[in-house]
Amino acid sequence: MKKILFLGCNSNQLPYLKILKKMNFYLIGIDKNSNAPGLEFCDKCYNVGYDNYEKLIEIGKREKFSKYDNVFTASAQFANYSAALFAEFFQISYPKPEKVQFCLDKVSYYKYFLKNNIPLPKTHFIKKESELKSYIKNNPSQWYYLKSDYSKNPNYVYRIHSKSVDFSKIFWGKDRYLRNYYILQEECPGVSLRLNLYGSRFNVINFNNGLFTSDYKNELKKFKVIEVLKELIKFLGMNNWLIKFDIILNSKGFVLLDIGMDPPSRMLKKCIENNINFHQFYLEQYLNNQINYPIILDQ
Repeated sequence: MKKILFLGCNSNQLPYLKILKKMNFYLIGIDKNSNAPGLEFCDKCYNVGYDNYEKLIEIGKREKFSKYDNVFTASAQFANYSAALFAEFFQISYPKPEKVQFCLDKVSYYKYFLKNNIPLPKTHFIKKESELKSYIKNNPSQWYYLKSDYSKNPNYVYRIHSKSVDFSKIFWGKDRYLRNYYILQEECPGVSLRLNLYGSRFNVINFNNGLFTSDYKNELKKFKVIEVLKELIKFLGMNNWLIKFDIILNSKGFVLLDIGMDPPSRMLKKCIENNINFHQFYLEQYLNNQINYPIILDQ
């Protein structure tokens, strides 16, 4: 029986676990919470944090994992890094750890954007509070976004105006969301869009109202947005993944703000509204490289 190491077994993961159970996978659940509701659907459980790489490898050895088995997570983005390390150790097909780490670290991908002429807002890397104060003092009065290198909204994402910054509200310690730098970016005019790309297909969501839209197809084509994003996915080695991108689009072009690997909540919501089993299609994509989402999701 084919095995799956399943990282994170909270209530959001229940639909995936139930489907995998019906597909007769041998489920090995990982969650540091011994009362996580998804553990009851697993054939074997380990109370280990998904960020404890050494323990995960020990478990993999104990359970005799091989390249013919799987690792899966639909948990927080950070879980993908441990999944990638686990997969690399057991030669399981998965994106490389360094490419997953790239997607988590805003400094890494913003520097890559700059080097490869991918549009982004005017960007400055901030190491400490004094640098932020100096930059704001010596640059035009306007709105900025300040976000930590590993930020995940709302963790350490601040909208500030250079003339009225409450520095006491900005976190300067070190944790999973702030490792080394803050990134300061000028606020760009335009419409905020979320693009979900899956294989040759995609959909667009307007952040202002949270609705799927086809209003910007001409602009996306004109500025070759999808082509740029597909090349980035190719670089990441995530061609069979569902990747989220946040952009600002205006009459002059676009800027790319963020990359996301976790399941898209708005796409899931639309599936629920249309009685579509998103979790089934998501698993088909990640385990079998089959992209069978109903066409309604492209709209």
